[in-house]
Amino acid sequence: MAGVRVGIMGFGQTGRNVFRILASRTDLEVAAICDVVPADQLRYLLKFDTLFGRFAESVELGEGTLEFRGRPIRFWSSFAKGEVPPWREARVDVVLDCTARALDRRDAERHLEAGAGGIVVTTPSPAACDITVVRGWNDGEVRPEHRVVGIASTTVACVAPMLSILKDAFGIERVFFNAVHAYTSAHRLADVPLPDMRRGRSAPENIIPQESRSEAALEAIFPDLAGRITASAMDVPVANGSVVDLTCWHGRPVTPASIAEAVRAAGAGRWNDIVVCEEEPVVSSDVTRSGASATFDVGATLVLGERLSKTLCWIDAGWALAGRAVHAAAALAKSGSASAPSEAFGPGSRR
Repeated sequence: MAGVRVGIMGFGQTGRNVFRILASRTDLEVAAICDVVPADQLRYLLKFDTLFGRFAESVELGEGTLEFRGRPIRFWSSFAKGEVPPWREARVDVVLDCTARALDRRDAERHLEAGAGGIVVTTPSPAACDITVVRGWNDGEVRPEHRVVGIASTTVACVAPMLSILKDAFGIERVFFNAVHAYTSAHRLADVPLPDMRRGRSAPENIIPQESRSEAALEAIFPDLAGRITASAMDVPVANGSVVDLTCWHGRPVTPASIAEAVRAAGAGRWNDIVVCEEEPVVSSDVTRSGASATFDVGATLVLGERLSKTLCWIDAGWALAGRAVHAAAALAKSGSASAPSEAFGPGSRR
């Protein structure tokens, strides 16, 4: 899998986080980047980041390239919105679509036609994808025929392992959770008119209730809980660090100690590096640059009676999303689907 060449479509916060993560890996490398924004602005935002600090290495602009570690990375900037670059010119194996835009199947196939062997879609786009990956749950099921791989939302990626752990240990009869999210560039700094009136309010100044879209995705993972998962969401005025407040009704007795024991064991086993147990009293900023899908707050666990539990799991949503996208790209490349483009998507070889 060494030398897998990655193209990044969309160089916003997610795309730049992907770049930073890939800089620390040897199995995948950035071969090309494409965005609608001018190159000098994107290079500046890669170098200086309010949340994650200054990028430690030199990154310079060349003629249609980003110069990094003595090699050119093809850089299509000021690119027409909605268009797809000729990935085969940069010999791209896997594209990571980080545009924050839900894709349909035709959108995804255009990347394949342009020479990519496969594509990872970071915004939930069920209609476009051959498989949607939840890390630790089904990432081992990526097959060569899976050319378009989606990743679950940050909320689903957090809740799914916790439900799996608690369900195996204590049984689950009903679930309610509230996902509390930091604001992002998709939110508004000042009040503006929008059809979603709450969404149009100033994110740094308000707690904004939102509709959750996670129930259906979780019911697909846990069909025996269909109709028994309810969720809500809200955006809060913090720049980074989110949390899922999960309440479960169990079939067997629980205590804070038994829940902590179950999560510790799972975090050391199947869910290693995906679910992390935090024994200290942390707050939202303490999970900055954590790649874990869920950081379980041991001391925040509550139990009412014998069979009702309330747990907190922290997330750096942006950083973890980028990490899971990179993980999915590695899984796609390992499956072989990124190494041999189908004749159905055109004759151009990427090598």
